[in-house]
Amino acid sequence: MTDIIHQSIFSLSPAGYFLRDGKRLVPVGANYWPGSCGVELWPAWPEHELQHDLDTLAKHGLNCVRFFLRWQDFEPAAGHYNETMFARLAQYVRWCGERGVLAHPSLFVGFMSGGVFWPKWREERNVFSDPFMVERAAAFAHKTTTVLAPHREHVLALDQGNELCCLGDSWQARPSAVRNWCATVNAAIRRAWPEVLIVSGNEQNQLLGDSGWRFGQQPGTDFYSMHGYPVPNWHSLPFDGMTDPLCQSLLPFYTRIARSFGPVMLQEFGTILTRGKEQQDQYLRALLPACWEAGANGFLWWCLRDITAKVHPYLRCGFEGYLGLVDAQDRVKPGLEFFFQFAREVQTKAPPRSAPGAVGVYFPQHYYTREEQANPGNEPRMLSRWLCSANFLLRQLGHETRVVRGDEPLDRALRVLLIPGAIPAGDEAERLAAWVAAGSRLIWHGPAGTCWGPEYTRLLGARPVDYRAPRAAKVEAFGRAWTFTRHPQNARLEIVLEGARVAARDDLGLPVLLEHTLGEGRVVYALPLVEDEFAAVSNDREARAVWTKWYEGVLSTATA
Repeated sequence: MTDIIHQSIFSLSPAGYFLRDGKRLVPVGANYWPGSCGVELWPAWPEHELQHDLDTLAKHGLNCVRFFLRWQDFEPAAGHYNETMFARLAQYVRWCGERGVLAHPSLFVGFMSGGVFWPKWREERNVFSDPFMVERAAAFAHKTTTVLAPHREHVLALDQGNELCCLGDSWQARPSAVRNWCATVNAAIRRAWPEVLIVSGNEQNQLLGDSGWRFGQQPGTDFYSMHGYPVPNWHSLPFDGMTDPLCQSLLPFYTRIARSFGPVMLQEFGTILTRGKEQQDQYLRALLPACWEAGANGFLWWCLRDITAKVHPYLRCGFEGYLGLVDAQDRVKPGLEFFFQFAREVQTKAPPRSAPGAVGVYFPQHYYTREEQANPGNEPRMLSRWLCSANFLLRQLGHETRVVRGDEPLDRALRVLLIPGAIPAGDEAERLAAWVAAGSRLIWHGPAGTCWGPEYTRLLGARPVDYRAPRAAKVEAFGRAWTFTRHPQNARLEIVLEGARVAARDDLGLPVLLEHTLGEGRVVYALPLVEDEFAAVSNDREARAVWTKWYEGVLSTATA
C-alpha cells in the first residue's frame, strides 16, 4: 500500500476511512449492470434505464455505484480506442454527479459473473506477464483516467478491475509478474491523475489461495477490497446456510485480516438468491455491524438489479437473475431492509475501537507459497480454514479477536495469542519466545515437526524424537474424551520433554497436550491439528459445538 495520505477531494484518513473535503464519508451503495442488457452496457447504452437506476439508487438513500468497463468495448483493436464509448463513460459519471452519487469505476473486466471477457486481440497472451499485454493495459488505464480525471468531484476511487484474482492468467503468471502489472498500471493511472485513490477489486481468494494478489503486495494501491457471499463451496470452511453464525463470521474475519494490512472496503457482498426473507434478515443483521467492527470503510451490494438479459454469462449463471437489491417496481426486496437502515446509521456511527482483552490470532510471516522459498510449509487453502475456525470458536466464547501479523513486532499489550496450525519460521519462533518470556500467554495447535529446531525447542520445552504414521489418538482432557485424527504434515510426533509438563496423553501414553513455563509467561500447546478436527464437522452445528469446550479448556489453562 502507498504510505501517502492523499490531499484531494477524496482521501483516506490515517485511520483508514474515506474523507470528502476532509470530512468522513462512508460509501454505501451497489454494484451495477443494467438489468436489460447486463455486461452489454456500453454497446447497448440504454440511456433512460441507466438514469432511472441512478435515480432509484439515490432515492433509497445510497451514495455510491461501482460499475465496470469491458476492455473489448473501449479498445476493440490493440491501440485503437472507441471514442464513443469513452464519451459514454464521461456521460455516465456526469449523471452520477448530478444525483450526488459517487462513481467507482472498475477499469478491466476480465472476470464477471462467471464469465471471462478479454479483447480478441489478446489471443493467448497472459494479461499479467506478457510484455505487450502489460503495455496495452498501462496505456488503457492511462487513457481511461484522462477521461475520468475532469470529473474528480464525483469519482470516489478507481478500481483496477473486477476480481482479477479469479482469472486463470493470475494463477498462471508468476506472483512477481502480478505485482509488476499492479505497479505498472497504477503508475500509468497516476501520470494522468496523481492524487486519485486506487484499489484492486479482489475477493476472498486473496486469503484462500495464492493467485499472486496478496495482502501487503499490491504496490501503488491505497486500500484493499473484500468481496464475499454466503455460498459454502466458495469458502475453505463449510457452513449451514445464512442463519449459521459460522457463515456470518467469515466475511467479517476476512475483512479483519485485510484491515491488518491497510484500509479495506467491503466492495462486493450480497445474499445471492434474494428470496428468503428470514434468512437474509438474520444474515445482514449479523454481518454488517460485524464488518464495520472489523474495519470496513464502505459497503457495496451486488447488485442493484436482477439481470434479465439473455446473453453470456447469464444463460449459464441463472442465479444472476435473483441478485437485485430492488425489484422491477424499484421496491426493496423483503429481507433486505436492514441494509438501508445500516446505510443511514453508519454515516454517524463511531469508528470501532480495539478491545483491550482481545485474543490474537496469528497470521504467519510466510503465508503464501509460490516464489516463496522461505515459507516453511504454510498453505493458504488449509491455513485459512484453520484461522477462520479459531476466530469463530473464540467469538462463540465471547472473546474479541485481533489479527497478529508474524512480520510485525509483537505487541507487549497483547496478553493471549493463538496459533491455529500455522508454521512460524525459526526467526518468528525466536520472537514468540521473547514475547512469552516477558509475561504473555501462547496457545498453539499443531506445531510442525519439519520446522521444529532449536528455536521451537526453547519455546515449547520439548523436542521430537520420532515421526509416526497418523492414527486416531484418544485423549482425556478438560473433563471429556477427545479423538484426534488429523496431524501436522500427516505425521504424529513423538516428543521428549525439555522443560515442558504433560497435561494429557493419548491411549498409547504419548504426550498430546503440554504446558511450558518460559520466563514470566506460559505456552499451552497440543500436537494434533485441533482446528482441522473442527473444520471436518463445521457444517454440523451440533457436532462442532463440542470444540468450544476444548477452546474453553486451553484458554483457562493458559491464563490460569
